[in-house]
Amino acid sequence: MGDSLSKKIQEMMQDKLVQSKVNKAIDMLKKDSPKDLEKKLSSFDKDELMEKINEFDEEKLKNVKIDKEEIKKKVTQKDLDKLQKILGKDSDAIMKKVNDFLNS
Repeated sequence: MGDSLSKKIQEMMQDKLVQSKVNKAIDMLKKDSPKDLEKKLSSFDKDELMEKINEFDEEKLKNVKIDKEEIKKKVTQKDLDKLQKILGKDSDAIMKKVNDFLNS
């Protein structure tokens, strides 16, 4: 019983961490200038980012309890345009994933 409780607590903490990261990313998208965002994104490995994005599907999103409706309320078309602008050469593939997610 102790093991399953421990596992449940770990899962809850992981869910909270993912939610926190999503909220932080949305806040950065809204508040930071495109130049600042580009600087922050330049330190990311774009291939690794694409890999992570491709791992997410509806089931995985449900498992980490990401509220798609809440994200839709927060993210505007202006935010999405800003995101696309700063992503550079990978923007089409990433934006397709983002839009598929938001519109599904």
